[in-house]
Amino acid sequence: MSRTRCIILLGTIMAFSAVTYAQFIKWGASKTVQLSVMHPPQFGLTVRRVAFGQTGGSCANLGGELIDRMILPDFQQHQLDVIERQALDQLMAEHNFNRTMYADAGSAAQLGKILGPSALIIVNVDNCSPDQQHLYSDQKNFNGTITHINISRTRYALEGSVRVVDLTTGQVLGSHNFEAKPQRDNQSATGIPEFPPVDELKDTALQEVGAQVNAMFFPSANVANLIFYDDKDCGLKQVYEIHKNGDRDGALRMMDSELNQCKSGHKKDKSLARAYYDAGLLHCLHHDYDVASTLFASAMDGKGAEAVASASTSCSAAKAGDAQVKDMRRGWPRFQRHRPSMPEERQTRALLVLPTPQTSRRQKLPPRLQRLLRLPELQL
Repeated sequence: MSRTRCIILLGTIMAFSAVTYAQFIKWGASKTVQLSVMHPPQFGLTVRRVAFGQTGGSCANLGGELIDRMILPDFQQHQLDVIERQALDQLMAEHNFNRTMYADAGSAAQLGKILGPSALIIVNVDNCSPDQQHLYSDQKNFNGTITHINISRTRYALEGSVRVVDLTTGQVLGSHNFEAKPQRDNQSATGIPEFPPVDELKDTALQEVGAQVNAMFFPSANVANLIFYDDKDCGLKQVYEIHKNGDRDGALRMMDSELNQCKSGHKKDKSLARAYYDAGLLHCLHHDYDVASTLFASAMDGKGAEAVASASTSCSAAKAGDAQVKDMRRGWPRFQRHRPSMPEERQTRALLVLPTPQTSRRQKLPPRLQRLLRLPELQL
């Protein structure tokens, strides 16, 4: 009985090893390429000037740090005119505005008459709480020995929202929440380890929220890792090497040529299906989405390109994302500095707009001259 059990156990192990080896051969013979899938921003801004209002929530002070460190640089990088928060507060005080005007469409529109076509961005941070815990885990090794592991865990929760008001109409364009809860562990089998520093987790949370807010206002992308078959048949291996070395156009030309030869050479179904698949993938990377769709359909008609369904779905998502981003950019006016029409606005503009990266070289000039150079009449 014991011998029978040993034989069954040995046979199970060999069968499992054979399956694992087959999977290794199946996937190990393939490489991957990256496809960027674009996403339009959540807020569809149609102005090129923004103002940041006073931050709110129970962690308003951290909201100011979030804006200055993680949000403001992105707006300047996209060459938007950004109105300084302190100057906006001063302007609101001079015109007897208060924070309730953020919810008052009429008052917001009055502020818009002073600033010109612009949007008001209000950041609220409602939670900024660190948390530290001592935990433990018993881990068993292959000999059955149990080791007691002490864990010191630090978490940091950062939650809040971003609201945008169109200062031309005074209407709220929308509101979106953000949330980041990074955590990190220190482990030790000989004692209780120190906690990971709270400041490091706080910085991680700020970076994660900054990326989320960036996606609210500007196009973003996520990367899909897709299988590329690098078989020797139909020149797929050589095509992949050319693509990997950076010659994407050359890889596409060679792939189209190899596919035609592969079709005329009556290659077996598996090789031809993978050639269709790789050709479709390269055309998708070149934004030739309709051609890619046709090639993926031909790959599905054959057998051997198991990854075609996933790649076809990702390529369709990339096509839809590109179209949405193009529509969004079509609605964006070309960047032209607003020329104030009201005397009051003409007087305040030079004091309000922060220098964009292109004008940062003037920061070493005296403040009075800096303000003079920012006047619209002197813009080059």
